[in-house]
Amino acid sequence: MILTLFFTFQNTSSSQPPQAEIDASIQRGIAFLKKREDYGRTGINAFVAYALIKAGESPESPYIQNCMKNILADHNQKNEKGEIVYKPGSDYNYCAGVQLMVFEAISPEKYHAEIRTTTDFLISTQQPGGSWYYPENKVNNGDTSVTQYAILGLWAAERAGVLVPTTVWDKAARWHLTTQKQNGAFAYQPGNQREDVVKHTMSVAGTGSLHVISMQLYPDGELRSGPAKKNNKAMKKRFGFLEKVDLIKKEKTEEDLKNINTKPTVSHSALEGGKKRGLHWIINNYNYRNPTGWPIYYLYGIERIAAIANTKMIGPHDWYADGARHLLETQEENGSWNAIGSVGPNTCLAIVFLSKATGKTLGRRYKPEPVGSGLLAGGRGLPKNLADVQMRNGKVENKTLAGDLSELLAQLEDPATADLEATQETLVETITLGDREQLIQQKERVLKLVEARAPDVRRTAIWALSRMNDFRVAPYLIRALKDPDLGVRIEARNGLCTLSRKIRGLGMPEDPLADVDENVDEKKRIIIVDQWSNEATKRWQKWYNGVKPFDEKFDLYEVLNQFPKSKGK
Repeated sequence: MILTLFFTFQNTSSSQPPQAEIDASIQRGIAFLKKREDYGRTGINAFVAYALIKAGESPESPYIQNCMKNILADHNQKNEKGEIVYKPGSDYNYCAGVQLMVFEAISPEKYHAEIRTTTDFLISTQQPGGSWYYPENKVNNGDTSVTQYAILGLWAAERAGVLVPTTVWDKAARWHLTTQKQNGAFAYQPGNQREDVVKHTMSVAGTGSLHVISMQLYPDGELRSGPAKKNNKAMKKRFGFLEKVDLIKKEKTEEDLKNINTKPTVSHSALEGGKKRGLHWIINNYNYRNPTGWPIYYLYGIERIAAIANTKMIGPHDWYADGARHLLETQEENGSWNAIGSVGPNTCLAIVFLSKATGKTLGRRYKPEPVGSGLLAGGRGLPKNLADVQMRNGKVENKTLAGDLSELLAQLEDPATADLEATQETLVETITLGDREQLIQQKERVLKLVEARAPDVRRTAIWALSRMNDFRVAPYLIRALKDPDLGVRIEARNGLCTLSRKIRGLGMPEDPLADVDENVDEKKRIIIVDQWSNEATKRWQKWYNGVKPFDEKFDLYEVLNQFPKSKGK
């Protein structure tokens, strides 16, 4: 009993949802964004385009092309003299920064002129102190969020082959190091009494910007000699001998050489110190559930830092597993994410996070977790590839399944002769992407599996029950909150969250041991887990009593048990 509780928790705390569920979640988010046919000349128009592209949508799709029409309209505005000029739509520097990210993601060659123009715009709007701000005529000391998007845009320009002067990066570096708090954190608007408060969102934004700036000024720790490269891979030759011709490559002008050869005033060691302090604060204050600021904005900042650092872990935290689980639990029925902040940007940020957008930009590849390394909660804990489910042009595609649902359940009924892990992953894929009615028809067989001897089979059954959208299965999930295996208990709690749409778990934490010191002995851990189970059972039973079907409210057995037992005739 002790070993079961202890090792089950140890092996499941960082597991993530299967790729099939992540892909399906992304597609629901995309469908929500596309309900609005036209976002006009706005920053969200560019952000929608960027999110869809990073999720696999073809740049040639009619929807992306309409977004591009709006972006290109900004490059065909007229000034007072009637001259054609670039004027970003609403959101100003935010808009310009994301537009650069879109241009670079689609085609640096095709949009070279627009990239150059937008880059010049952002360079012109940089404040003397090195930051960026809103188009307002008032005294300020910059804005960490606006500055972040300007830096992301300029970084995209560099990857597209457009040189950003060293002085721009240098001033931005000095501003960040000057405004960074002593503990490594960042505030929204330094110097603004109301907004000069440390936030999780701004701390990942500021630290992420320091990482980008460092790459531009000191690639590989040395002074740069040209625009940033997209990745370190050599350009592949077509057919083995034809090299791609760079249509936008030009000889460096004297001005370019001057910009490159300008020595930064901020040293490499100073930047490394700022990055280290920022990461230290982020690790010590890691909070993917309730960060200060916009929660999904925070996740996007985490994704960027981890991608640049090329790491699966931030300190002891599996950032993607944590964020993906949280986003799948909090997604609305209509496909959006309606957390703190605006629903449109939140949905874009969620899609960008789940798609690992920065990792794709940098060509990062993360090794999958070992098979069977975690829970099924929300489908998590199974291999990431889920029987080769993949995204192509924004659509979920999967190979022909090995068997129908009835055959898969038969294998679970006799796990000794089955490849349990393969059966689990195919079962989750079948239920996630298949006909839910087939699952409902197999309800009685699934209910029997809840009593199976093997904990992995019981977890699978609990996961499947919660996907039936049938409140009558709730008692089985509630009973499983006291299963001998901790993994089954957590699965039951998360299954109830899915079934009830109570994503916060009625105030009960997902993992009873999440905040318990690792030095606490196992007997104490069991006590903590049992207390958690008892309280969770009490709360979920109260919930169920209020929502259970009418015909069960007057169950004769339940009514009879409410009266005192007879002492005899």
